[in-house]
Amino acid sequence: MIKLIKQDLAGFLYFIGEHRPALDADSLALDIRKLERCEAADYLFLVRREKSYLFPVEDVYEPESYAYLCWTAYTLLPDMPVDAFYLHVSDTAMGPSGSVVLLDYTESAADVMHTADFTPEQRTAHLHRRTRHWQGRAKLCTLAGMTAAMGGGEPEWT
Repeated sequence: MIKLIKQDLAGFLYFIGEHRPALDADSLALDIRKLERCEAADYLFLVRREKSYLFPVEDVYEPESYAYLCWTAYTLLPDMPVDAFYLHVSDTAMGPSGSVVLLDYTESAADVMHTADFTPEQRTAHLHRRTRHWQGRAKLCTLAGMTAAMGGGEPEWT
C-alpha cells in the first residue's frame, strides 16, 4: 500500500479523470460532487476503465447494499483491471483534503465480503481497525509513484 498525504481530494479525482480519457465524465462528476458535500470522513473510490464509484466506507461494508454490490462486483471478473483507493478527509476548510491510499482491489473486496456475516458491532470495530491500518501502514509516495503503481485498465496514461 502506498499513500499521498495533504492532497486536495477533489483535485485528485479530477487528476484521475484528466488522465483516463475513457472514464465517463458524468460518473466522475457525480463522485466529485458527493465528495465535496463532505458527508463522511472516509471513502472508498473504485475506478475501472469507463466508470468510477465513490462511497462512504461504512456503506461499502453494509452487506447487500448498492455500495457493497458495486465494490465486490469485479471479483466476478478477475481479468477486469480496477484501481481501488481509500480516501481519508482530514480537513474541509478549503474543500476536502487529506490522504489517498492505493489499495489492492482483490484484498479489499475479499475483506468486504469476509465481514458480511459480522454483526453491526463487529463490522464497526473491524472497520475502525481497517481504516487505522490503511492510514498507518501505507508508505508515503509521490503522485508519479502512485500513477506508476496504478493499473485500472488503461494500457498507458495520457
